[in-house]
Amino acid sequence: MTIVRYWPIALFFVFLMAAPGSAAHGESRVFALTRAEMTEIVSTWLKDSGFTVSSKGDGDNAVEISATSQTEAWHIRLQHYSPLATRVEATHTRNGAPPGNHDQSLWNFLSGYLNGSSAQVSASSGTVPADVLRQVENVVCLDAQAASGTYQFSGFVVDTSGLILSTAHNLLEIEEIRVTLFDGTPLPGRIIKIDFGRDLALIDVEMSFGSKVHLNGRDRVAGMGERIYSVGCPENLGGTIYSGFINGPPRLLDENPLWQASMKVYPGSSGSPVFDEQGNLVAVVKGRHRGTDSMGFLIPKETIFAFIQDPLRKTPHRD
Repeated sequence: MTIVRYWPIALFFVFLMAAPGSAAHGESRVFALTRAEMTEIVSTWLKDSGFTVSSKGDGDNAVEISATSQTEAWHIRLQHYSPLATRVEATHTRNGAPPGNHDQSLWNFLSGYLNGSSAQVSASSGTVPADVLRQVENVVCLDAQAASGTYQFSGFVVDTSGLILSTAHNLLEIEEIRVTLFDGTPLPGRIIKIDFGRDLALIDVEMSFGSKVHLNGRDRVAGMGERIYSVGCPENLGGTIYSGFINGPPRLLDENPLWQASMKVYPGSSGSPVFDEQGNLVAVVKGRHRGTDSMGFLIPKETIFAFIQDPLRKTPHRD
């Protein structure tokens, strides 16, 4: 039997909110950028992600960019759409095969660039296990409308009948919740259970899903140095994946354990599921350490289990 000791400390969090938006993969998109600027930023993005990049005109008022690494390749065509807009068509392969619609990195990068986002998005998915990529379609973006403004965060499907798990700290005195699915479909949400102490909430949408994030499948707790992956909506860039590792012992905040992780955490990341390399759920992103975007605090799966098993609380009031 493994004994886990929790150290009580006082932690400061920046809870993570951002403006709404979405992105998807597998189709062409038009962006309000000139072709010249688009060529420059896409080429730089690919080079910064470790690709060897070349570009050429194709004689049809378009530029074609080719980029390769040891295991991945991009072919991106930038077509003049108007004096101030460019149509982008992209093909991305990994080990010779397309990664499918789970890879949204190009669209997220371009959307973030247009919105002035500080969230980093890599052009390479080579380090992300396939079992983690398969979880992307189960992750949603949430927008909570309150009198003080709109708050954006992340969540994920935990029951195919339409239940979404998220963090709770954005949900005090809200007027409306909008849930945006992986494919961009917006749905109204309704809180059916909330616990501000554990910082967790269940949100119901009137839709059935074909898959979900399973809450079982792993018995042991996350270990020091273990590689983990968050999937969420940092600054509303849906389906963005960050890798990191557990870098500190579990701590107590208001009698609830939290894991410390070295991982990119941005506004909007709260509520992102965190997986191990086999795609098993191990935690949920709670927040980041104040003053940094590279140290996060995670709600462990054991706390999620306890929350799910507690009697239903339908009124979202803070204790």
